[in-house]
Amino acid sequence: MELWLVRHGETIVGEDGLYQPHHGLTELGLRQAELVAKALEHVDFDACYTSALPRAIQTAEVFAELTSREITQIGTLNEIDVGQIERASQVFKNKVINHRVDLDFSQFGGEGPQQFASRIQRGFDQLIRDAEIREANRIVGFLHGGTIGAILDHMQERDFDYRSRPRMPNCSFAVVNRDMDGKWSEWQKWHSDHLNVLT
Repeated sequence: MELWLVRHGETIVGEDGLYQPHHGLTELGLRQAELVAKALEHVDFDACYTSALPRAIQTAEVFAELTSREITQIGTLNEIDVGQIERASQVFKNKVINHRVDLDFSQFGGEGPQQFASRIQRGFDQLIRDAEIREANRIVGFLHGGTIGAILDHMQERDFDYRSRPRMPNCSFAVVNRDMDGKWSEWQKWHSDHLNVLT
């Protein structure tokens, strides 16, 4: 089995610098989605998935419109639940924006890292079960940076650690393979050459 994990495009942020679950893509994010869709256009995917959040759905829809493929939503693959983060101080929000805080939003009614990782494991297992029922061998998922990181850690039987790898650029992708023994290959790189026209 071959799994392509695509991060969504750049997302609209609020005045506090953070985005909320209902936020969609910026104009740049839509352009990024077009570029990754064109980069993947001729890959013969057997099944396509996304989370249930607008920024991932919009990215997946650009691909679906280009390729006439059906996309399946799996809500348990949503990004970490930040709860009512609007109650947080701007100091805390700035730390989140700059990735200088542990991803624990339980104090705001959201998820802590372990809750998040456990939910992503369930969502990933659901994706794999669905793919196996469909006899899908090459799969693409339009997801989130945190979700993809949690999946990669789960594949290698590691605890979720979002700081253990370089930050994933919007609309880049990673490719991993599962062998006959059920072992997944190690993540090697974020593929982002298709985005070079934007720089």
